[in-house]
Amino acid sequence: MIRLKEEEFAEIVEYMRQSYGINLEKKKTLIECRMSKELESQGVTTFGRYMELLKKDKTGMTASNMVSRLTTNYTYFMREPAHFTILRDHILPELSKSSRGILNVWCAGCSTGEECYTIAMILQDNRDRTGKLLNYRILATDISGQVLEKAGKGIYTAKEVEGLQADWKNKYFRSADAKTFCVEERLKQNIRFQNQNLLSPYMGTEQFDLIFCRNVMIYFDKKAKETLVKKLEASLKPGGYLVIGHAELLNRGEIKLEPVFPAVYKKNREKLR
Repeated sequence: MIRLKEEEFAEIVEYMRQSYGINLEKKKTLIECRMSKELESQGVTTFGRYMELLKKDKTGMTASNMVSRLTTNYTYFMREPAHFTILRDHILPELSKSSRGILNVWCAGCSTGEECYTIAMILQDNRDRTGKLLNYRILATDISGQVLEKAGKGIYTAKEVEGLQADWKNKYFRSADAKTFCVEERLKQNIRFQNQNLLSPYMGTEQFDLIFCRNVMIYFDKKAKETLVKKLEASLKPGGYLVIGHAELLNRGEIKLEPVFPAVYKKNREKLR
């Protein structure tokens, strides 16, 4: 394992904080463990030399690889299932009343795609169950090109889909073989995957009926979290919903969002006046 010098550690911590809002101040051992193989693959023996290569790399791939290794892309289908029950039983009926025929959804920090495909299955099930032709579009973003590549392919192992109910596996996946399941095209065609740094100055002008941004802010420092929350709030349509991770909290004094369920917030129209 390649060891970090103190000045190298300080450089990486500052780079990740400035560029991505990620706080690694107490993660020296984690950086050494997760990045040593990456350094070896680049043919360098010090973190200082690696950072030189990263800053010279105009493609951004070196930085993307580092972010992928230093953040935990741990997710699975139906993670924190209470949120999906709330989506099905409460949020969707409310949004269906005010929608103009299409729901715009943003899955921020989508990782390898399990979350956005779970949302898509619930939305598709809602269409089939109610008979309401409510269309949907899902923007799924992540900072890591590596995880987006897997998400876009929509190919999962039998182990990765074992937590899904049997009718969903039959309805929304095709089995390539006994060990591989592929997401059906009718789900994939409603999802757009995009590489995005949530702290980048420009995030577009699109507004959403529903935003899932779960277990993302736990990596951010206080300033980055405040910046992101403001962007998420601005990206919500009046009457829209924001879903965050159960371990995350928002400062109610700084937002116009109303808590309506655990880790679920609504942008109430009356609060905008």
